[in-house]
Amino acid sequence: MWLRRKITKISLYCVVFCLLSFLSFADDKSYLYSNKERDPLYPLVDSYGKILIPKKIGITNLSLEGIIYSKKNPVAAINGEILEEGEKIGEYTILKIEPKKVILEKGSKKHSLKLEVEND
Repeated sequence: MWLRRKITKISLYCVVFCLLSFLSFADDKSYLYSNKERDPLYPLVDSYGKILIPKKIGITNLSLEGIIYSKKNPVAAINGEILEEGEKIGEYTILKIEPKKVILEKGSKKHSLKLEVEND
């Protein structure tokens, strides 16, 4: 009889431990996923099993870090990525790169990111 209670108690501890382990490794699932926009050659997980699907990016999460401006081929550094006109970052498309700002479009709304200049 005491052996049966001990086995039941150990089984219950194992179930609780497994449940808590599962919940501690659960991840936030608020990812942007669209079959139309996703590159099929880009993996969904890394070699450690971490999900690589990008999270939704809001306009407040975008940081304009720099602009290299030329009339023919201007580029902008946004969130560590070098982007040209017409490329996308998250749900935003780069419409125009100007010497001191970048104009983005999401749906029918336009937004602009201004380059902040540090004064020494």
